[in-house]
Amino acid sequence: MGSFEERIAELERRMARLEEPPSGRPSPPNPSPRPSADASLNLLDLIRARAGAGRGDGRGTGTVMYGGSVAFDDREYVWAMEHAADEVAGARWAAAASLLERLGSAPRLALLAALLRGPRTRRELQEALGETSTGHLYHHLKDLQGAGLLVRPGRGEYAIAPHAVVPLMTIVAVATDLGSAEVSQEDVE
Repeated sequence: MGSFEERIAELERRMARLEEPPSGRPSPPNPSPRPSADASLNLLDLIRARAGAGRGDGRGTGTVMYGGSVAFDDREYVWAMEHAADEVAGARWAAAASLLERLGSAPRLALLAALLRGPRTRRELQEALGETSTGHLYHHLKDLQGAGLLVRPGRGEYAIAPHAVVPLMTIVAVATDLGSAEVSQEDVE
């Protein structure tokens, strides 16, 4: 198998081909907002196929994938990423702590939610946060910019960096799923 970059490039080419409407026919209607159980099973089948057979060398096998296609008004974001399971298991997890700490703030998540639909001015972001000082607003904006999550498309405007839209939505979706999962007594024991 090729390098990680080659695998990602091939995955992006395949995604682009899948997203092209068939020639001579209109694009199909937008899918329902919630994928069906069959769609989830198809995704699981794809992941299993991409994971391949075990190596038998004691290291973890498999793959971790995430991605999405999101459109807000005239902007569309398509993103897919894949990592070998042993890469993730062997990564320095502490390195992720900085970003997770930055995202672990209700005001910062409120700012990101307000920015999902497009660039916003400082005044609009101040309103989204409600009762907070301008200093607090700039502190949060500076921290999110420092993490590479925000860009400044115009004077006094802020927007989510295009490369971060789908990954941020993925993080929120996963956190919501994990946070709402009921843990039975059997799972704890």
